[in-house]
Amino acid sequence: MSQLTVYHLPGRWGLVSVSPFCLKLDAFLRMTGIPHRSVTAATPFAGPKKKAPWIEHEGRTIGDSAFIIAYLIERFGKDPDAALTPAQRGQAVAIQRLVEENLYWAMVYDRWVRAENWPILKGSVLGEIAAPIRAVIAPLARRGVTKQLAGHGMGLHSEMEIAAIAGRDLDALASMLGDRDWFFGAKPSLADATVFSLLANIHLVGFSSPMKAMIDDRPGLASHIERFRATYY
Repeated sequence: MSQLTVYHLPGRWGLVSVSPFCLKLDAFLRMTGIPHRSVTAATPFAGPKKKAPWIEHEGRTIGDSAFIIAYLIERFGKDPDAALTPAQRGQAVAIQRLVEENLYWAMVYDRWVRAENWPILKGSVLGEIAAPIRAVIAPLARRGVTKQLAGHGMGLHSEMEIAAIAGRDLDALASMLGDRDWFFGAKPSLADATVFSLLANIHLVGFSSPMKAMIDDRPGLASHIERFRATYY
């Protein structure tokens, strides 16, 4: 069996990666103990989908964290969700969609559009790119992300509206978690890794965001971040 190589974006502020999707994959690998080699990539452009993370394994190159995890579960036979019921698996998909298809874009807005965060982003998310190149591509990347935000729809809302959307998403997550340690059962599942990967990239990083106070106001979510980090990091 050839070695599994995992490519992810740089880390900062004690996180393995400032990309929630890269951090989710890293968390999955820690949960399952699948042996691998991690490589930090300055940009995602070498990946098959021009996004990070991606992996190389047994002559295959696979992109997108969801497809990667599905492949690794099948290939190595290690599934953090093995004990979930069909209903719980359905709920886990709903949690993933809420986090990765909606709340994620509120995080993107905070990082890329808020003026006070732009210098921080250039030194963190783009921090591994050589300074002369970064000076050229950073403004282009920002315009591209702004277009993506508009295409998604999140970027068409006002700052206050985006904060309200994020608050409802966080309320939903807090309600589903309740007073339990984990979303499903006595052990963490992939839903816990998914939620951790995004909330940690909001709560523990150097970017300004109204969502930080929102997480603090929902103690179950703040405790979940720390519990997952203490368990695996």
